Amino acid sequence: MEQELLKREVGKKAGFAPETSRDFEDLSQIIQEATGEYLSPTTLKRIWGYLQNEQVQTRRHTHDVLARFVGYANYRAFIDGSLKKKEVQSMILATNKVTSEDLAIGQELCIVWLPDRRIVVEHLGDGRFVVNEAENSKLGIGDTFTCHLMIQNEPLYIDNVAHQGTTFPAYIAGKIDGVKIYKVE
Repeated sequence: MEQELLKREVGKKAGFAPETSRDFEDLSQIIQEATGEYLSPTTLKRIWGYLQNEQVQTRRHTHDVLARFVGYANYRAFIDGSLKKKEVQSMILATNKVTSEDLAIGQELCIVWLPDRRIVVEHLGDGRFVVNEAENSKLGIGDTFTCHLMIQNEPLYIDNVAHQGTTFPAYIAGKIDGVKIYKVE
C-alpha cells in the first residue's frame, strides 16, 4: 500500500504517470537530476509493474531514492509522513469529463489505463455502452455496462456490467492511476 502511494506521489512530482518505455527513461533522468542518484529505467519498470512476469524485490535504497525525490529524507520518513496525512475526502474537480448526455448514439470512446489496458466502447444511448474492442482487460468484446460520467485521470466506475452471460453490479477501471478517455472520430 505504501509503495502504491509512493508511486502515485512520484507521478505527481514528475508530472506524469509512466506508461511507456520512454516514460520510464524520462522518469529515471528526472529523478537523477532532482536527487543526484540514479535509478535505472528497468528498476522503475519493475516497481510500476510494467515488465510482465518479473518478480519485484525492491531494495531499500530504491525506495529511499524515490522518497527523497518526493521530498522525504528516506522511505521510513515517507511512510511516517504518509500515515500522518489525512486523505482529502471531497474536492471540486477542474478536469475534462465525458457525460453520457453529451454523447450521440453510436459515438465511440477509447478508454485506457495502466498497465496496458484498452477498450473501445460504443454509446448505445441512456448511458449504456457496449465493448467493441478490448486489450488486456477483464471486460471483453460484447460486454455491456452503464456509465453516466467519466472523468479524465480518475477511476472509471461502471455498473450493470453484463459479462459472458453474467451480470455484475459494478466494475472499476484504473483504480489507482485513473483512466484516459479519448473520443474516436
